[in-house]
Amino acid sequence: MAKSRTKRKASTKDIEEINRVTDAFTDYVRQWTKKEARKLAFSEIVIIPATWGFQVGKFSVKSSDHVWQVYNSFNELQHSFGDRRSAITWCIFDQINKFKLRDRLWAEDTKLSNLVQDQKHYTYSKQKALKKKDLFSVDVFNARLAEVESQLEPAKQDLEKTLKSAKYLKGIWEKPL
Repeated sequence: MAKSRTKRKASTKDIEEINRVTDAFTDYVRQWTKKEARKLAFSEIVIIPATWGFQVGKFSVKSSDHVWQVYNSFNELQHSFGDRRSAITWCIFDQINKFKLRDRLWAEDTKLSNLVQDQKHYTYSKQKALKKKDLFSVDVFNARLAEVESQLEPAKQDLEKTLKSAKYLKGIWEKPL
């Protein structure tokens, strides 16, 4: 090791002072970064992936059993979506004040989710009726299943159309420097 040229050691007062200054500086930097991150999140549309989901501006999008839930900045549940893209696009529409598009997107996603749940229910009920050999119930569930499946494809297309329309909104994706 190299020898000290000063042959003086720091006094305990100096070490305490250094520790106090570094702690104060660390706290200041931590508070500043939180404040700047909050400013950025609430002023611009920023999509930040996290371990629990996504932070989309002032909203948090969290996954819970194949359902994407949107929470506001106060951690209050706003809506639940069946598709991640729908949840993120809903947050974007809300932040740019496109409320009609936002509400239409939520209605279409809800309709699609209900149709998918109905399809699962009728398929399961039909299977149970087949095991019991209840042919009347099988016919009823087949009719309901056919009706739901006929509505399912147009609902998927409507939702896709609304999601694709978000690409063409002006002023969202390109910000002037």
